[in-house]
Amino acid sequence: MEGYKLNTGATIPAVGLGTWQADGSPCQAAVAAALKVGYRLVDCAHLYGNEREVGYALSEAFAGGLKREEVFITSKLWCTTGAPKRVAESVQISLKNLGLTYLDLYLLHWPVLAPLGDATDPPPRAADMMKKPLRRLEETWRAMEKLVEQRVVRAIGVSNLTVSQIQTILSFCKIVPAVHQAELHPYWRQDEMVKFCQAKGIHLLAHTPLGIPGRRLEVAPVGEEKSQESQAALLPSLSRSRSVHAPMLKTTTIKEIAERLNKTSAQVILRWGVQRGTSVLPRSLRPDRIATNFDILSWSLSDEDWNAVNSMEPQLQLIEGNHSYLQDSALQAVEETEDNEVLTRKKQVRQKRRKARMAVRCKCFDELRALI
Repeated sequence: MEGYKLNTGATIPAVGLGTWQADGSPCQAAVAAALKVGYRLVDCAHLYGNEREVGYALSEAFAGGLKREEVFITSKLWCTTGAPKRVAESVQISLKNLGLTYLDLYLLHWPVLAPLGDATDPPPRAADMMKKPLRRLEETWRAMEKLVEQRVVRAIGVSNLTVSQIQTILSFCKIVPAVHQAELHPYWRQDEMVKFCQAKGIHLLAHTPLGIPGRRLEVAPVGEEKSQESQAALLPSLSRSRSVHAPMLKTTTIKEIAERLNKTSAQVILRWGVQRGTSVLPRSLRPDRIATNFDILSWSLSDEDWNAVNSMEPQLQLIEGNHSYLQDSALQAVEETEDNEVLTRKKQVRQKRRKARMAVRCKCFDELRALI
């Protein structure tokens, strides 16, 4: 299978299956279908709350003859478990749920360290927290580096960082991130980010390469000219929708290329990402779409078509640092890491604060009574 060499010497496949927003048995069935088609990269995260289901599918595939070393498995450290002492515990939870003895890649899910139990994806105050000193982030990265030394994970990386944040990690790291997983698609190309990472030998792994299922952009139908007014109207029109199709699948540019090449719109976008030098992580629960999304390695886009996709406007980030897309399974995943010791410590802190507030109130009341 086509892939890319990481700075560790390992090869990461060009196409993988994303498992975000996939729950229960449908997730297990999707992973099983993907492995049968030929996928050899499965992207997971503890927060997704479905690593057990992914593990069941992997176990069945291994029993059927697939070898562990033939599959590239990724998981992520959630920001509420980023305390250095909890990093080793967190990766062991993922390994247990997945039924594995090691991970091929372990990513820092978001570049923030939120209070334990703050089950938001990303945290609600992420924008503010990112501006704070990254001392704890350095400590967390050191703990992740130890996982590589212990061979618990084969490589470590980051996710959803800015160029400046990656530069900060590069300033203190012993192990350079092997991968940066980021939102990358025609409407959010992040050209400077891509150039920077490629120059530093950090491979790009594109999450949500087709946009976010359940969200849409109003776009001009095929054959209609896009005026300045319609371009401007495109920016604020991100909205909730029952449609599972991402916005760029219906744009004029993509549809015209797809029809001419007898491909799906999704295939055109994914192929654009692969030709850009990034791995892509399409997500689907339907076996037919899982298969067609994988069928992008035996053909290519012409320079003209690739440039047409690569110049699509406007640029619009779909996942921002102050929005939540959590489901119940993700809440359960965070609760799984919150042990009794931490809960007890948090309770004690709350009690001390409550007593301090009461003491202040009583003092104020006594002073007021003395004046009367």
